[in-house]
Amino acid sequence: MSQDTDTTFTNSLRQGVTTPTGLATAVLVVVAVALPYLPTTGQFEVFLAAQILAFAIAAVAFNVLLGYTGLLSFGHAAFFGGAAYAVGLVLKFTAIREMLVLIPIGIVAAAILAVIIGYISVRHTEVYYALLMLALSFLLYVAMLKLYTYTGGTDGVPIPSPTVGGVDYIAAWGYAGYLQGILYYVILGSFLVSILLMWVFMNSPFGLTLKTIRDSPDRAQAIGIPVVRYRWYATIVSGVFTGVGGVMYAFLNGHVTPDTVLHWSRSGELAFMAVLGGVGSFFGPIAGAGAFILLRSEAQQLTEYWHFVMGLVLFLIIVFEPEGVAGIAKRIYGRGAEIVDDQRGDR
Repeated sequence: MSQDTDTTFTNSLRQGVTTPTGLATAVLVVVAVALPYLPTTGQFEVFLAAQILAFAIAAVAFNVLLGYTGLLSFGHAAFFGGAAYAVGLVLKFTAIREMLVLIPIGIVAAAILAVIIGYISVRHTEVYYALLMLALSFLLYVAMLKLYTYTGGTDGVPIPSPTVGGVDYIAAWGYAGYLQGILYYVILGSFLVSILLMWVFMNSPFGLTLKTIRDSPDRAQAIGIPVVRYRWYATIVSGVFTGVGGVMYAFLNGHVTPDTVLHWSRSGELAFMAVLGGVGSFFGPIAGAGAFILLRSEAQQLTEYWHFVMGLVLFLIIVFEPEGVAGIAKRIYGRGAEIVDDQRGDR
């Protein structure tokens, strides 16, 4: 990377931090850190927030393909569930119990799957890429069902609470203390590191190259960009970070089954989160993950037909607000800026 590129990136980072969006992000991070100890926060709220963070990692990773590369995937459950199952199987068949060892194992499993699945799929585009990803993901789903001697079949694999730094916090603090004092912060830390790394990737020459491929693959090919190879790289990056979300979900949920982490509907949920938040925005899928989890939680309490409610919301977003939550926020901010400018002009 040249000195000019480094300078541009540094200036972009500095400007991003000092903008209203950057300041709002800093406030949200402070609130997230303090969340478990706010007076109105209970165990359920912490669990829900941790679930949102885990899925937000995967949703942003999904958007690396959809929003930045122009590839729709219906197979991201393979990376999400593959990482979760890797952790579960290691816990089941080995004596490893340390979370700081299990996390890299899950990420490596997701990376291996992304390399293989991506290599097979990226030579095709549009619907063929989406269907190939779906087919290969479904093969993993069936394998986890049929290899029941090792995977437990439909019963899945339990994820007993691991040690952290060699300490069994469940035994020391109980589940509530472990969730609010350790697990939540592990998930929050993984979220912050993952989002920062993906933001760096997408604002680097690598990310700009992906946008070029998204906007015009033929033009990108004509100027010498190896389109297929970069699509493969994007699939690997997306798959690895989706795996991070899968590992965090496994620790949080305490149990994984093919239907909870590998079913095709999990891939659909990640797509839903990205669209709900806004695929044109880097941070949009984070808001989409939060909105999806909260909306689903409320809908499940109100009616057994919560799938209909979620489908209706998706329909309304696609028809009336294609830019999602990020588009709504952008318009509100723009309207607010106009009002402020008008008031300054009247003075």
